Amino acid sequence: MGDMGRYDESGGTRMAKQAVYSMTGYGKGENQAGGRRYAVELKSVNNKFCEFNIRMPRFFNPLEERLRKLFAAHIFRGRVDININFTTETTSDTKISYNAALAKSYHQALTQISSDLGLQPNDSKVLELVARLPDVIELEKKFEDNAMEGLWVELSEACTQAMSSFLDMRAREGDALVDDIRSRAAKMQDLLAVISKAAPQVVESYRERLKKRMTEALAGLAVDEARFLNEVAHFADKAAIDEEITRLDSHIKQLYQILDDGGTIGRKLDFLAQEMAREANTIGSKANSTDISKTVIELKGEVEKIREQVQNIE
Repeated sequence: MGDMGRYDESGGTRMAKQAVYSMTGYGKGENQAGGRRYAVELKSVNNKFCEFNIRMPRFFNPLEERLRKLFAAHIFRGRVDININFTTETTSDTKISYNAALAKSYHQALTQISSDLGLQPNDSKVLELVARLPDVIELEKKFEDNAMEGLWVELSEACTQAMSSFLDMRAREGDALVDDIRSRAAKMQDLLAVISKAAPQVVESYRERLKKRMTEALAGLAVDEARFLNEVAHFADKAAIDEEITRLDSHIKQLYQILDDGGTIGRKLDFLAQEMAREANTIGSKANSTDISKTVIELKGEVEKIREQVQNIE
């Protein structure tokens, strides 16, 4: 079933290699047993946390905690709507009752209406009408406590089927997200290589421009070499982006490693994408080069697209 074996029966040890799951998914499952039919449907959307919204018949309430544990063992982030439908052809599962006080009140009201309008009430017609009025007759599924275990076995089978198709869909979408993020990370590495190659030219270009301006300003007088070198060194320190390039390259490598490890990595990737955006912004503000700035704009665009995709990962 998808990657439902990613946790062992003791409830915790994650295997070395795990699938990456999208937080959006859909799955359904059915089970028929002993004249009973169970239909389970799961739908999920993005959420920072894990939230289950279970809609089911009231008589299943004693099983709610077990249902939550079943789903929580395999779903770790996202808002999941779980709809459980139940039908039965077994009469022993059904109890019919009626609300006597409400029926009497309805009958008195109808009798009074007949009297006020000068009508002759027909007992059989009145009875038929009263029986159809809201909440007079109640059809209730009634199960003894010792029957709940059997219901759980039958219901959990439908839940397992729904979970299987649900996780399969999440895994397929997760694979697509991983492929997209990898391609954008590769593009980032290419752009970072362009920036790294261009960075040394920034200081050299500034050196030449400064030398020319100082020479023109001094009108033939000797340039103060110490002051000139100090200005160049000050600019080189302000425009240096080697550390940012190194850190961003390291972040990209970490990104690949996290994707390779798989599992519940959405929060890790989100944090890492924020760090990559910070380094890209710093490079853009320090570069002092039109060519590098253009490349940084592309770089930041790829980081932003990665951040958007990461929001969809469990």
